[in-house]
Amino acid sequence: MQANANNTGWKGRHRGRGAWNSRSGGRSINKPAIALTALLVASVVLIAWQTSRAEKLKRSLEVARQQAFYSLVDGLNSVELNLSKLMVSSTPGEGALLLSRVSMQAGEASSSLAQLPLSGEPIASSMKFVNQVSDYARTLTASAAEGRPFSDDDMKQLQGLLSHASTINRQLSEMMATVPNDWWSQSGEQEQAPLVRAMDTQNASEYPSLIYDGPFSDGKHEGEAKALGSEQVDADEALRRAIAFVGADKVTLTARTSDTGGPVASYGFVLDTTDGRLNVHVTQRGGKVLWIMPEYGEYTQSLSMQDCVARASEYLAERGFSPMESNYFQQYNGLAVINFAWVQDGVVMYPDLIKVQVRMDTGAVVGIEANNYLMNHYERALPEVVLNVEQAREMVSDRLDVTHERLCVIPRESGEKLAYEFIGKWSDSEFIIYIDALTGAELQILKIIDAENGVLTV
Repeated sequence: MQANANNTGWKGRHRGRGAWNSRSGGRSINKPAIALTALLVASVVLIAWQTSRAEKLKRSLEVARQQAFYSLVDGLNSVELNLSKLMVSSTPGEGALLLSRVSMQAGEASSSLAQLPLSGEPIASSMKFVNQVSDYARTLTASAAEGRPFSDDDMKQLQGLLSHASTINRQLSEMMATVPNDWWSQSGEQEQAPLVRAMDTQNASEYPSLIYDGPFSDGKHEGEAKALGSEQVDADEALRRAIAFVGADKVTLTARTSDTGGPVASYGFVLDTTDGRLNVHVTQRGGKVLWIMPEYGEYTQSLSMQDCVARASEYLAERGFSPMESNYFQQYNGLAVINFAWVQDGVVMYPDLIKVQVRMDTGAVVGIEANNYLMNHYERALPEVVLNVEQAREMVSDRLDVTHERLCVIPRESGEKLAYEFIGKWSDSEFIIYIDALTGAELQILKIIDAENGVLTV
């Protein structure tokens, strides 16, 4: 009986342990489930991370391709522009400068083209073309730098390169006007097709080159402002001068805005006027109006550009800016923007530029940018010219059909130069060439653009 009892006890204990193991086994069965759940969670996290990373990489790739595309467009535009200037250059020195730019810009275009997801014969041909332009320009640069003029064969070759670059640019312009903004994010043949067609030079149409708002519009901003004097004005005095400049009878409300620092520090104001709300800045030294900008810039056009030029000229004369000569203009949404340069003894002073904005519905002047004028304006002691206009004209390429000429002062990196300005035509394009009135050196070549919104130069 004892043995049975012991057996029974053992079996009971065994069953008890068995029951405990069964319960423990229940928990043990859940361990793989927990591990599986953790694995699934980790997988979801990993997939989400990989998806996010893939999206970031995709966006980075899109941005890189977009930058490469616009760099390609800018590079080819610049190649065309500088090749066109070479057509009317007459001195090896200026030619060497232009060629070095062409070589560098064509090389940059080649690098940009290589970053785009493109293939096919037109792309291969275009890559070959920009590389050849870069190499050929670099070869000619060395010759021009030594003072050797271009041969007839060189000019013929350069003209052929210009024609090819113009065709590509025209078709790139057409492509940009028709394809979706995110076309470069794709890489299939269908998505490649618009750019492949644009790089194919079988077709051509008019292409607008890069344009700026007049010669020397950036001016020279180094050193002390020459037209400010030494008087220091406080904010109250600056506001009085702003109101007087705009017209006290027009101002209905005034307020202060943020001031600016830099070479021409200024006080900022907002003036509510009968012509609209104007942002005005007046220099802290000299108390001169630095700029006026309308808060609203879209008007119904009822006046001609000639009417606006006349009104702007009258406005400047009334405020002591005289004599001034208008040269280049633009118009945007019924707002005329006109460049004026100061004239001293019949000589146009291009560093002394003022830009005036006129409403084309009422003729009211609502904007002025006088930074160039205030930085550069002073009464100059002009040197005696060494070359007369006929002698200077002989320095101009005989490929340019000159239609207009005058004496002017232009800004240069080393200061200012007294120069003859010759305007003329080559082929279907119009150019401006500046010849040093003292040495006869060719100083600069600009291309005139008859844009939809005005007459501009680049």
